[in-house]
Amino acid sequence: MMPSSHNDEKELVEAARSGDHEAFEILVRRYMPRSLAYVRQMVGNAEDAEDIVQDGFVKAYRGLENFKGESSFYTWFFRILSNLCLDHLRKGHFLKKLFFFPDDSSREDDEPGPLERAPDEDPGSLPDFRLGNKELGAALEKALKSLPARQKSVFLLKNNEGLKIIEIAAMLQISEGAVKSHLVRAVTALRKSMKGYHVA
Repeated sequence: MMPSSHNDEKELVEAARSGDHEAFEILVRRYMPRSLAYVRQMVGNAEDAEDIVQDGFVKAYRGLENFKGESSFYTWFFRILSNLCLDHLRKGHFLKKLFFFPDDSSREDDEPGPLERAPDEDPGSLPDFRLGNKELGAALEKALKSLPARQKSVFLLKNNEGLKIIEIAAMLQISEGAVKSHLVRAVTALRKSMKGYHVA
């Protein structure tokens, strides 16, 4: 039986756990556009993005019994997607074509490392990279492709998805310090790549 309010995520999850496929379909429709946009930016290929998102929803449905409700379904699901994206990139499908990994920014451990920022700069603050025209949008997409996978994931989850540092840390299973480090490095690299464009 469907929950009385389709806007109640907890009810939808509980209904899906009970075998209600329609309830899970509502969750799929709700998060499909954002999922495709995020994964497309992560892997740089629309066809692969569709496959990864589909795989993510399958894994989420099969793993609903492991969802404890400590975070939103959205946060839990995006953790699955993020891990699938990172696994995809580690396999090298597009790694050599799309990414360059400097030695000091390819870290995937929990140590934050040196931060390239001004002392008074908030590592969680970001310039407005939501650019308004096609030329600037294309320039940003190109700049994003140059980021290491972990930096790109952190940047997209923070800037595009609006997640907090603590949420990203839990999602990617790294420390908050590592999230801040990856975020600062991503923003520094993007600012350098976008130099000459008005992105203030």
